[in-house]
Amino acid sequence: MQLSAQSASLYRIEAFFLNTPKQEEADSIQKIVAAYESVSSLIYIPNEQALDEFKKSFPEDMLYLVEGNPLPASLRIQIRASAQTIETIEKISSKLLAMPEISVVQSPTEWIKRWESFKWHFFAIPAGIAALMLTILWLIMWNAMRLTLISRKELVNNIKYSGGTEFFIQFPFVLEGLLQGLMGAGLAAILFEFAEKTIIDYFPIFSEFTQKNLNASLFVLLFVAASEAVVSYLTVRKFLVRGI
Repeated sequence: MQLSAQSASLYRIEAFFLNTPKQEEADSIQKIVAAYESVSSLIYIPNEQALDEFKKSFPEDMLYLVEGNPLPASLRIQIRASAQTIETIEKISSKLLAMPEISVVQSPTEWIKRWESFKWHFFAIPAGIAALMLTILWLIMWNAMRLTLISRKELVNNIKYSGGTEFFIQFPFVLEGLLQGLMGAGLAAILFEFAEKTIIDYFPIFSEFTQKNLNASLFVLLFVAASEAVVSYLTVRKFLVRGI
């Protein structure tokens, strides 16, 4: 279940007709509503279809005291992604209520207001955690490379003072960092995949909150490997210029 898809489902309006319209009248109103700039799509639900949907969702005996079909025809309106705000919902609802053919307009305005007041938390908190984890990752990589240089300090100095070029000294460390980053990120991806599959097997409900994205996995793999290589290069360069 994608968060964006779930939030988009909130921005819907259902307008109920006062009386069952004739087909020409329903088509005319659909054209007017479809011309609204913020409307992405709309569906006309005749009262027969509304009754069928009601029977699928509720016990039939709920209507045993009612003769005929008491449910009105309606329009289900989806708001365009670029215009999904509470102001758009209220504006279109006002236009619909101004039509004499429409009796009631419904939309989850309270839930939309709650979502709009909290939605930035869903992005700010993960972004903050990601930034913190990246900082920790860089510190770990820098410290690991620094310890490696300390353990090989004499070797590096010998190569340096024997006429070895900076590239000749830096390349093995950069290559080592790149390979370590690839192996570490790859192993982490495999372990995460195994852990995710195990959790979903025992708790299937969590499958709704997972999203497979091969491109994102490849990006993380390459990013970690490149970061390890960059940290290795900068650390060795600093050592060659200033020492440890």
